[in-house]
Amino acid sequence: MTFSVPEDLKGRARARRDVNWSAIVTQTIQERLKALELMDRVLARSRLSKSDVDEVAEAIDRAIAKRHGLVK
Repeated sequence: MTFSVPEDLKGRARARRDVNWSAIVTQTIQERLKALELMDRVLARSRLSKSDVDEVAEAIDRAIAKRHGLVK
């Protein structure tokens, strides 16, 4: 996998040599996949609309971002 990172963010991350960014990205991907897989299992038995599914996915995104300090 390859990821695009804005130059300013890349510079700030490089300045933090004490942080294992690869591990953080891996953990974040694992958490996101776990949430999506759970959502898939729940929604497989659900009558939710596509709009409802999108709303749930956005809520999960916000919760993960908040947990990692990306948003307040």
